[in-house]
Amino acid sequence: MQPAGCCQQQSKMKGSAIAMWAAMLLAVEACTSGHDLMPTSGGRPYEVLVVGADSQAVAVVADGLRTLTMEGLPQPEKVFDVSAIVAGGLNQLTRYARSIVMVTTGIDTLRHPTVSYQLNAYARPQLILHLRAADVGQLQRYNIYNVRAMERQLVLHELNATIASLRERHSEVAKAMIDSLFGVRMWVPQDLTKWKCARDFLWLSNDAVQGVQNVCVYRIPGSTLTKEQALHKRDSVMRANVPGETAGSYMTTVVNSVTARMLTAEGAADKPQQLELRGLWAMEGEAMGGPFVSLSSVRGDSTLVVEAFVYAPGMRKRNQLRRLEASIHTLAFNAAQNANETIEQHN
Repeated sequence: MQPAGCCQQQSKMKGSAIAMWAAMLLAVEACTSGHDLMPTSGGRPYEVLVVGADSQAVAVVADGLRTLTMEGLPQPEKVFDVSAIVAGGLNQLTRYARSIVMVTTGIDTLRHPTVSYQLNAYARPQLILHLRAADVGQLQRYNIYNVRAMERQLVLHELNATIASLRERHSEVAKAMIDSLFGVRMWVPQDLTKWKCARDFLWLSNDAVQGVQNVCVYRIPGSTLTKEQALHKRDSVMRANVPGETAGSYMTTVVNSVTARMLTAEGAADKPQQLELRGLWAMEGEAMGGPFVSLSSVRGDSTLVVEAFVYAPGMRKRNQLRRLEASIHTLAFNAAQNANETIEQHN
């Protein structure tokens, strides 16, 4: 499964928490942001450090975050890689982590826990969430709500960090092709160097030996956003344009795996609603499959779909799919959207 038959000239594709954060600090000291003198944060995407003086409170929060699994993957994978340290505050080893949850208890005036945040306080990109509560019991009573609220903020932070990186380093060739074919702007990772074009369809891929990452952009007739119609159109488009390795094989959707939700950015009435689909694809006639995520946006009497899918047997897929998810979220239809280069909180 790989793109073939290009628009113009086809390119050729072929120990301990303290020890971890000490190693991270060495990496931080070696580089700084290209925009200012603020250090680059350490750690890997979707790593979260939980810090607090109350060991029980830290355990409640860390364990809650560890229970989260990412939807739409073929095998269970945690949303975050969580580590925890019992300490009264951040120090020179921990202050440069990219995602931090600070847990504070003993605030008797609080009737329920509160969550606030800081962006890029000590490094970039960085998100520090401050979770405050009266006591451990209060944290436990509100734990499901707190964990879900923090999940949304932490995932959004990582997606926006990837978008910021894509703004600086993206494929100019892919950007020009998407603009020419569909009249929109989207930033695609530079390693997606192989492509296939057809009528109202573009497929970009990295053609890696392991961890094949793909982005598709296609236009379909109709202006009604429903899960059923989107899945029907997806199967039709992918069957025609994404063949397998053997004759007669083609991509399909594992329908019962798919979840759908409407995305409407807060405070952005000028942006079109988008239908997000997340689930699994399979190759009819072959033992191939993996996760996908797509965004569908109505434009006049047609719908533009941007989709990311991964084929990575035997590998973790979370970070690979999240990277491409950030890419499809850079889709912009006009100059006003071009100025807004982050994902906003959705209802």
